[in-house]
Amino acid sequence: MTRSISLLLLICSSACYAVEPLIETPADREPDIIDNTLSVFGADGGFDDSKTIDMSYLPTAFYTPEKKFGAGLLVIGLYKTQGATKQEQPSSLVINSFASSNGSYGVEFENMTFFNQGKHRLLFEIELHNESAVYYGQGIDAGNNDANKHEFDEQLYRFSPRFMTRVADHFFVGIGADVSHAKADDLKHEPTNTPISSNRLLPSNTSTGVVLSSSYDSRDYRLNASTGWLLQLDAGWYHNNEYSSFSTYNAEIANYIDLSGTAPGLIAWQVQGRFSDGDVPWNYLPDLGGSSAMRGYIKGRYRDEQMMMAQIEYRLPIYHRFGMVFWGAGGSVAPTISKLSDELLGSYGTGFRFNLKDNINLRFDVGVGKNDTNFYLNVNEVF
Repeated sequence: MTRSISLLLLICSSACYAVEPLIETPADREPDIIDNTLSVFGADGGFDDSKTIDMSYLPTAFYTPEKKFGAGLLVIGLYKTQGATKQEQPSSLVINSFASSNGSYGVEFENMTFFNQGKHRLLFEIELHNESAVYYGQGIDAGNNDANKHEFDEQLYRFSPRFMTRVADHFFVGIGADVSHAKADDLKHEPTNTPISSNRLLPSNTSTGVVLSSSYDSRDYRLNASTGWLLQLDAGWYHNNEYSSFSTYNAEIANYIDLSGTAPGLIAWQVQGRFSDGDVPWNYLPDLGGSSAMRGYIKGRYRDEQMMMAQIEYRLPIYHRFGMVFWGAGGSVAPTISKLSDELLGSYGTGFRFNLKDNINLRFDVGVGKNDTNFYLNVNEVF
């Protein structure tokens, strides 16, 4: 859900209330003009569990070199199912829609519902967009060469439901589906402005797969953890109308260390690997870049059959709803796992946070990579 430069909050940043802030908010603090304005949109910084669903509606604006100027609507809803305790994290609904001056448009939908006091989890993810994208080929050498840049309009329709159940303390197993259709329109070689046949380089494809998942999840809050661990393993097997069959394997480990008592803020770190096998279509190749993996790189510039990356963040609540984040990351893509260490890419950056409701943050990040500097507006933390 990456969108850049907010019209709503150019001064945004935020605090996670479970973590010691740099400056303590006075208990008798009165709401200011920002609080009162955001309350009109439902972004009052809290969560009212007496409502069937506690909603916020936030207009946004952005600019990126690919999409140009645009505007959108961010919708956030929090709720609890019957029988949920006060201590449980709420279920969440996030919808991010956008349209830009160059014709890009899209909507992303994510809904995680916790049932039976957290024993069961049901996740729905839907993504529909027609937006400007880039393709440099496969591998780091291809991505490093500006002469390889191809621009196109990516049409993507994707639906991914997943159900998980707890089988032991903090341990979950689950099954899901992943169905997508991808098409590349108006493909051209950017340095020469030469049109290219999309069917030859980036053929349209429809993929249908089943995904098995297992995870150890002791995080205190899924969308913005302050303590705990996540160890996640996913395996997907797909049939594709163009490429016959392929498989994907994802692994992630993340940890959150509250520094309270020693220093304000927390340290969060993540290691993630995405691996593939078989005749993998271009839109399923693991990649670096975008809003969640190696911020600073344009999504899709670096892609190949295998990917690994690591990132570490210092998350610092400043005052009231405001905060900052500082991070560094490193990663690589390669045709085989054994070649992932041949050449590494790095990125670093900083960001502002603003608490919208409960522990849900609006984030505005600036990431610097080897070739690019990019801006991101999103909701929720990166990991």
